[in-house]
Amino acid sequence: MRSQYTLNKRKQTGFTLLEVMLVMVLMAVILSSVSLSFDIRSDYDKTKDEAKRFQAAFQLAADFGLLNNLQLGLLVEKTSYQFLVFNGEQWQAIEEDKVFSTYELPEYFELTLTQGEMAWLDDYQEEEGLFNQADEEDEDDKKKKLIPQVYLFSSGEITPFSLQISYEVPFSGEDNIIFEVTGEDTTPLKVVDPRAPDETI
Repeated sequence: MRSQYTLNKRKQTGFTLLEVMLVMVLMAVILSSVSLSFDIRSDYDKTKDEAKRFQAAFQLAADFGLLNNLQLGLLVEKTSYQFLVFNGEQWQAIEEDKVFSTYELPEYFELTLTQGEMAWLDDYQEEEGLFNQADEEDEDDKKKKLIPQVYLFSSGEITPFSLQISYEVPFSGEDNIIFEVTGEDTTPLKVVDPRAPDETI
């Protein structure tokens, strides 16, 4: 009698199958959320991936402009970039496509754009409004308008530039990790690690 009572008591203090399954489901949800939010890539790989993303987005924009006979532009800010389209009167954002709309870089990233020489650009200067749309406007109007720094012509040509993508390693005295994306007169762009300029990425 005593042993039967003890056996029943042990059964009452254990977990039911439903409780165990519920705990397992909760643990799975927690682990999946942790794995999604935790980026295991190295800082070097993160920076390289951002450079490759820009390279791919620029190539898509160049192809889009070529296929649709559109003049596109690239607008670069300190921590973001976006592609613009010229509608015949002014430059406007391409909001309907996420690839071309404003892309905000993750924290600790920064962009530096250097524009190259454009000796052949005189052939395009006659296109009304494409380059000089804000020449006669005051400074307040210029700030409101979107003005690209790099042009992607419907002919497939681009204005030369170099874009430096740098990553400041947080809480560290190490030097910034830098990749450079450069374009001459046409695509594709070239991605270079300045510390190993001869390596193709």
